[in-house]
Amino acid sequence: MRIQTTLFLLASLLTSSMFAQSPYGNINDKDNAFINQRQDRVINKDVRFADKAFTMALQPKAEAPTELDSTLFVQPEGELMLMRRSGTDYLPVWGQPAPAEYEEKGTYVVKGADGNYYFKNFVTNMCNGGTWIKGETDGNVITIKTGQICAQLWYDNGTENKLYTYYLYGLEAQEATGTDWEGNEYTYTVYVPDERVTEIRFNIQADGSITSEDGNLLYGGVIEEEDGSFSWPGYGDMNCTFYPFDEVAQTAPAEVEFSDYVFSNYPYATDIEYRTLQGGILDGTLYIKGLAKIAPEAIVKATIDGDKARIDGNQFLGVDQTYSTLLYLKPCTYTVETDEWGWSTIYTDETSEMILDYDAEATKFSNDELGLLINAGKQTISSHEQYLRPTFYQFIEKPATPASPEWTQYYPYTETEYSSWGYAGFNIFTSDVDNNYILPDKLFYTCYLDDAPLVFSAEKYTDLEEDMTVIPYSYTNYDIVASGAIHYIYFYRGDFEKFGVQSIYRGGGEELRSPIIYNPSAGVDETTASDATVVATSYYDLTGHQLQGLNKGLNIVVVKYSDGTTKSTKILVR
Repeated sequence: MRIQTTLFLLASLLTSSMFAQSPYGNINDKDNAFINQRQDRVINKDVRFADKAFTMALQPKAEAPTELDSTLFVQPEGELMLMRRSGTDYLPVWGQPAPAEYEEKGTYVVKGADGNYYFKNFVTNMCNGGTWIKGETDGNVITIKTGQICAQLWYDNGTENKLYTYYLYGLEAQEATGTDWEGNEYTYTVYVPDERVTEIRFNIQADGSITSEDGNLLYGGVIEEEDGSFSWPGYGDMNCTFYPFDEVAQTAPAEVEFSDYVFSNYPYATDIEYRTLQGGILDGTLYIKGLAKIAPEAIVKATIDGDKARIDGNQFLGVDQTYSTLLYLKPCTYTVETDEWGWSTIYTDETSEMILDYDAEATKFSNDELGLLINAGKQTISSHEQYLRPTFYQFIEKPATPASPEWTQYYPYTETEYSSWGYAGFNIFTSDVDNNYILPDKLFYTCYLDDAPLVFSAEKYTDLEEDMTVIPYSYTNYDIVASGAIHYIYFYRGDFEKFGVQSIYRGGGEELRSPIIYNPSAGVDETTASDATVVATSYYDLTGHQLQGLNKGLNIVVVKYSDGTTKSTKILVR
């Protein structure tokens, strides 16, 4: 089956917000109230349920915990079954819950030693909670009582580490009235716990499938507010059926010795990106761990035969813990078409296998024509992640001179009535001068005021044990900002003429440094390489959050070149 991904490329500064969408709806760190517990994102935040005394009418809920209840995360005793799941889920899209049908999600179910059934991640898109709920069995009927805890986790909201607990309830759509900024009334839909629903019932069929008695019932996890009311973050399920499923996720033998591999690919058929994952070879098979960002422990296999290696299609990778989908690896062919307006469309077609060229001496595997998809389900292409022209090679740490930093912004020190400060913006790259990958955790940089290193005082920055002039690549505090390659430094003095940045790499037992690159406004010549090639690509939303990769919706991509320059690109995937 052919699927298309449409991209719109437009050079852009990071100036607006983004929206990312999975194959099943919107779920990112800003809009997913489960992954990021920002209460201003909760669907019914401004429509309190307490005015209808729901707390009194609802099925009694579990006692509100003050600490994480570890028993909720322990697999019950009994027969563990992975079941394929179909139904309709709800996710918040543009601030409103939206339904989407699904056929190939996965849920772990235990047929308990006590005769009852237990379901993990019962609300599919709240599955990062990892909790189990109980279904009491009477003959062929499973009864799940509402009021159970269906998700629980700690979340650091920036000021405190707070416990969030979600309770399972049936949900009822109701009409509410609001007033716009001009004073005009309008109506909209809110979802409230349904006091009539005290249980959710399923039937066990002769073939082992589990079917809902009331497919029209929407259920989800709601959170109790401090005033005793409830809010629903917009995640729920309805019309759900569980089917027997006999596929087992691939594993690697215990004897496999994993080591760091560099993985490169062309996610939209143009700019290349790099990252590390784990690879190991045993008995003529390459085992890859970490290819799927959405399931970092999943194993992909490639069978080696001479100077070739074969990746078979439809390798089952397990169930992801973000969308609860059954994950498969699908090799694909692809074509790219670009119209006069700059829209590029990538068409992908599933293929049965991918043949990689294998260089045994360099421990390198590559295919320059096909792609790999981390796919949601086996039957049709609906990919979470897309990797075109993949290459894997074993990473050997060695001394390396890091690529020079690249300036993006510079605001000189300015004294005002209220505050006096300036800032420097630049990119630090995880590659050396020969366009090879280097380890981020061994990469550092130093800032210079004229020829003297800028000192960050342990007296001012209380997280430091001593004064710091050499800054780790990923270190952040309120005057040092790091998000992937993007870095900013704020300074509060103006007694210098030029601001410089130097990259430092401490790999392979040596410390090597780039030249000091001074801010362009200082009039200092910079040396740049010719015939620059792309060496890395990073993905961001425009608040600085780094993303895992290309998502449906609007994406901002920062492309790094071998000469240290970068390009910001706005990409819309439909």
